[in-house]
Amino acid sequence: MTSTIEFTAKNVKEFSSWLKRFSSIDQSLLLEIDETQSLFLGKTYNEERSKVKFSKIKFDEAGLKVKPSKDPKKVKVGIFNISRLIKIMDQFNDDEFSLVVNYDELVGDNTTEFAGLNLLLKNKNLKMNVECTSLNIFKYISEELFMNRIAKVDETVAKFYLSKENIEKTNSLCALDSDDKFLEVCKTIGNIYISGKTFELLIIDLKEEWDEESKEKLDIFKEQFECVDIENYNVKMSKDRLVLTSEDSETITVLSMVEKDD
Repeated sequence: MTSTIEFTAKNVKEFSSWLKRFSSIDQSLLLEIDETQSLFLGKTYNEERSKVKFSKIKFDEAGLKVKPSKDPKKVKVGIFNISRLIKIMDQFNDDEFSLVVNYDELVGDNTTEFAGLNLLLKNKNLKMNVECTSLNIFKYISEELFMNRIAKVDETVAKFYLSKENIEKTNSLCALDSDDKFLEVCKTIGNIYISGKTFELLIIDLKEEWDEESKEKLDIFKEQFECVDIENYNVKMSKDRLVLTSEDSETITVLSMVEKDD
């Protein structure tokens, strides 16, 4: 039996901006609608799992007001093309519209989950239907798996602050350093640097004692760094990954090291 979650929306620019976070990694998204916590959640990753992003946003912060449910659920909604959904929402401009999520119960061997069937966006002037894609195309990452394994740092090499200004500066330098595909994040003599083939940018002076002979570095692809949203982050660096926790939103991005042939 089909059930529904009903939202009233007027200005969904924040929701659109939030969805765009994931499109920098993949155009498809397994969106979770948690009625109990009044949250949208999303986790996405690239094919190599070298970049993984987790983010969540409250319904009201996204510009959506939910109709109260007597039996709140957590529903998984497969979005095949994020950009297309955003363009569909743009068709309503700033006019108020309803977003209805139709979903059904899926019963497995030992599990029961709720999966979106379609999204219906409508007001008196316009009605549009978006079919949900099968959950089978996604490998589900639970919040527990993400926090306890993917974003877990066993041995911290460095902790540092990465500002939005330094992210923008790094992106500009990468565009000039176009002949090389790697970035190096390095802690040396108490400082954090991000370097390409032709540049070295001081990110922060950690103001701590450091053996000049010691150096900790981690190589990533530039295209991994491009998926980092322009926000301020607290970063944990280990020998095999960077975990970037945003100060401006509930977003965590994990970038894994790559093997660089010297």
